[in-house]
Amino acid sequence: MYSVPDDHVSSRRVLDIPEALETLDRCYRLLASARPARTPLSASSNNATPPNVLGRFLKKQIFDLIKYRTTKLDHNLFDVIWPAVKKLPDNKNIIQTVEEDFSGGVSSPDYYVFEVFAEFLLPLIKDMHNINIHSDLPDHPITDFVKNRLLSESSEPLIEINIDPNNEIVLSGTMECSRNLDGFELPLNLKVGKLESVERIITTILMREDFSKIIGQLSPEPDQKGGTYYTLNEVLEKPSEISATLASAGLLIPLCDKDDIDDFNLLHGKHWPYARGVFVSDDKSVAIWINVHDHLRVLISTPFDSPGHIGLTFSKLSQIMAYLHNKLDFVWDRKLGHLSSRPSFLGAGIRFSIIVNIPGLAKDSENIKQLCTMRGLQYRETLNTHIARISNYQCLSITESNCFNDFTRATSNLLHLEKDLAMQNSDHIATMLSNIFKRKRSSLADIHESADKFRENH
Repeated sequence: MYSVPDDHVSSRRVLDIPEALETLDRCYRLLASARPARTPLSASSNNATPPNVLGRFLKKQIFDLIKYRTTKLDHNLFDVIWPAVKKLPDNKNIIQTVEEDFSGGVSSPDYYVFEVFAEFLLPLIKDMHNINIHSDLPDHPITDFVKNRLLSESSEPLIEINIDPNNEIVLSGTMECSRNLDGFELPLNLKVGKLESVERIITTILMREDFSKIIGQLSPEPDQKGGTYYTLNEVLEKPSEISATLASAGLLIPLCDKDDIDDFNLLHGKHWPYARGVFVSDDKSVAIWINVHDHLRVLISTPFDSPGHIGLTFSKLSQIMAYLHNKLDFVWDRKLGHLSSRPSFLGAGIRFSIIVNIPGLAKDSENIKQLCTMRGLQYRETLNTHIARISNYQCLSITESNCFNDFTRATSNLLHLEKDLAMQNSDHIATMLSNIFKRKRSSLADIHESADKFRENH
């Protein structure tokens, strides 16, 4: 009952602390009570909440099998499922952090949970990434970011894809890629010396002249010479000019103040915010966070005056990540790809997001959520009912480029449908929407052909 798949990842002892086991039992009862009675919700469903998602996968038989296990760093099942079961304070910043960074209601406090709790986590992870839970998980493909060459020497052209050339729908956009250094545990578990080592290794590379040259070549602004590194204390101080700048560019990672949440170590570790910070490019379009959940988180915003130009943004991300891949060794698993503290970032470790104004489609929120799910898109509502954030779900078992191509097709379809709905102002367009979105891998040619036929007949 207490055995784990591989002894080298466990603590080799059972969890026998009565208080911890009682907490786990309460958590199981909570999740079991949240389990939907009818149609099961997938982790990649826009209608799913963390408790009812976990309730589907943490069945009694599985729970009894794994609840006594601990990893070699002494993390138990509660450390994995706490985002779904913990009552958080009524603080929008904290809730946003937990929901965005630990979507699905799970976190990975160390690399070993994926094996120690495999019976529970692997089916859930497949579901989170739109992969059939009954299929074997294929080997994750190696990164296909462009090889390390300076932009001026590269034969790789900038990707000229603008999904909203008239700036009618897309308000802003960001792309993120996370990585963790081989040879180091996750920041949550690092002692001061190791945190300092990770910070020093990465910042030394970011401040190199050849990296500054890449940053400068990627910037549309003249005289860009690289960037500046800010400690996390500088970001968290109130007021903070750099924090405001990053927030306006959509590059500020939601951060939690220590006094706002108990068991703060679950989120950030013991030494927060020491040995953490962010490198910000001179044009304020690139932010590279260090030791915040993962060792390295690269965020890039779409151009302020052309927020739908996701091709240019992906080109920037590719060049930066290609450079970093050639300078650093990252943690890698044959099946799960690049490992992360956030299971939604396993594999390619990449997320694309756009903020869109879709008053037509937003009139039927349930329908648009369903359509987005069919196309592998996460739909998050904002305080404004017309405005939503659209992101990709899958980045496991897929290359970065294929992930980008899928996101481009799906969001282009979505924007085209919003434009057609605005022009036609007809309920009959719902039929076309449903038919198009049922074909998950439909191309831009399909969407234009279907829209043209609709206009001819109406």
